[in-house]
Amino acid sequence: MPLGGEKSLAGNIASNIFVTMYIRKVIKKSAHKEREVFRLVESYRTVNGPRQRTILTLKDFDVPEEKWKILADAIEAKLNGQLVLYLEKEIDFLAEHYSSLIQEKRLCERRNMETLLATDEPEYERIDLKSVKNKNIRTIGAEYVGLSIYNALGFDELFRELGFNERQRSLAVLSVVGRLVNPASENATREWIRHISGLEQLLKNTFKGLSNNALYRISDLIFTHKDKIEQHLQEKEKDLFGLQEKLVLYDLTNTYYEGKALRNSKAKFGPSKEKRKDCKLVTLGMIIDEKDFPKRTQVMPGNQYEPDSLLGMLAQLEGKTISELKASKGKKKNKTVIIDAGLALERNLEMLREYGYDYICVARSKPISGQEIKSENLKMIRETKQNTIKVQLFQNEKENVLYCRSFLKSEKERSMLEKFKQKFEEELENARASLSKKNGTKKYEKVIERIGRIKERNSAIAKYYLINVERDSKSAKAKNITWKFNDIEKLNFNFSGSYFLKTSRKDLDETELWELYSGLNTIEAAFRSLKSELAFLPIFHRKEERAESHLFIAVLAYHLLNSIRIRLLEKDIHISWQRLRKLLSTHTSVTTILKSDSGKNILLQQAAEAEYFHSEIYKALGLKNRPIEKIITKY
Repeated sequence: MPLGGEKSLAGNIASNIFVTMYIRKVIKKSAHKEREVFRLVESYRTVNGPRQRTILTLKDFDVPEEKWKILADAIEAKLNGQLVLYLEKEIDFLAEHYSSLIQEKRLCERRNMETLLATDEPEYERIDLKSVKNKNIRTIGAEYVGLSIYNALGFDELFRELGFNERQRSLAVLSVVGRLVNPASENATREWIRHISGLEQLLKNTFKGLSNNALYRISDLIFTHKDKIEQHLQEKEKDLFGLQEKLVLYDLTNTYYEGKALRNSKAKFGPSKEKRKDCKLVTLGMIIDEKDFPKRTQVMPGNQYEPDSLLGMLAQLEGKTISELKASKGKKKNKTVIIDAGLALERNLEMLREYGYDYICVARSKPISGQEIKSENLKMIRETKQNTIKVQLFQNEKENVLYCRSFLKSEKERSMLEKFKQKFEEELENARASLSKKNGTKKYEKVIERIGRIKERNSAIAKYYLINVERDSKSAKAKNITWKFNDIEKLNFNFSGSYFLKTSRKDLDETELWELYSGLNTIEAAFRSLKSELAFLPIFHRKEERAESHLFIAVLAYHLLNSIRIRLLEKDIHISWQRLRKLLSTHTSVTTILKSDSGKNILLQQAAEAEYFHSEIYKALGLKNRPIEKIITKY
């Protein structure tokens, strides 16, 4: 039966009255401008005469007028279950899209009267098997997991307290959970929720008519409450996961811009971890705890000098201004800060001591001479098939030093050394060979310049070489180039898999100190997750605030990811989020349409049965196997 055939929707309409559809253009006038609105209109006759009503407003409509009738007829045919042949691909796609929207609208209008939740009680209908159709297949597995953690972390309650209305809270869910499940731009998130995801069904909400600007605006709004959100998460995660917060790790990473980024004062050229020297960067500083949860984050200029960022981040960690933190000098904080060599300047270590923090770091220089390190005094603290770690602890008045030697690191560094040496010496050989070639570089000053460029390209190894360019006394030409190792002892040490740890903690033995420092790998893992799994880079936004809100949404999605990872590890399930997300995507919801022998249409909305893998994940996270309730609608 065509849409509008029932009395409940059309009033006094005879069941055999002719109904047709057409597209109408309406000019809407306002104080400032005129705009065109396109409507799909239904025309019908009643006992009181002809009538028209708007079925659907067609958004972003750009079909040529000569094709409007073909499109309207195709929509009407699809609503009546008729097959339409020889349609243009674009018209067929639009007809399917608009007819689906009309059917959903139609069902929503009737749902209060004719929809019921399925129960375990049997209910029988005689069905025409040829009428069975499945449509609106949507992914719900990863969304279900992400939404459950979102709720466990209290995001919705927090946003309500911050004054978000119902629509804004729904968009916040879409923004954060969407970044977790489908890490992409706001535009891609919009396409994902319209055509792929079943998050609407899980939320019992709709995102029809969602614009890109809506997602931009909600990200901006969330970012304005950054400090309160981070404080809330710090307290919530401490309670949920029993965090001691006596250990914090701090590091920096950067992400690059596509485009000139002229409207972002923090976008600067600097050393890129992705080797994108052609792009401007921004830097993210992040403090995490012993279980990888970000405590505080801050976006800084792309050319940020690492050691200068530490004091500001510590102030954020304590929820204080830098002035307030300075006023607390000398008070013991009962926290240990773990940093890498880039931040471990002596003035930073002295500052940590002044402000009452303990520290663990990699030494930037060699604090112990090679003569003091004795092989017989090395203690084995880890031995596996792949690696062995041997250490020696040196206790000093100011700080303890741990010498560490890693077999795996040594093998890797020796391999790197051979590659560095081979490449460097090949370039030197080429420079020397050109001295005897017809058009080779022979002029002494030019040879010196060439050697300088070779050393610049191979800076990691060049500093260990002493290079001599011999000059012909009778001409201005170079006659030979020779080289030899300048500091073989330093070279062997720096590529031996050896390094030194320094700490102000005197209560740690060798194993405890090494294991605490190895936790710095977790912040690197967090950065890798942000970049590879949560669309952290590149940045396409032009505005500075918009770029920072984009990055902050990725950090919030990482809170969900890390919560999922920890809960699964507690159940001895070791799986990356990337793989988990892919496998969970096979759990879907589906809408099935059937026709009974009494002429009724029956619509079933339900989740597919969870497979073994889905069930194991849901069980580990304390979730039910059925993400959504089964709904039966008859009309």
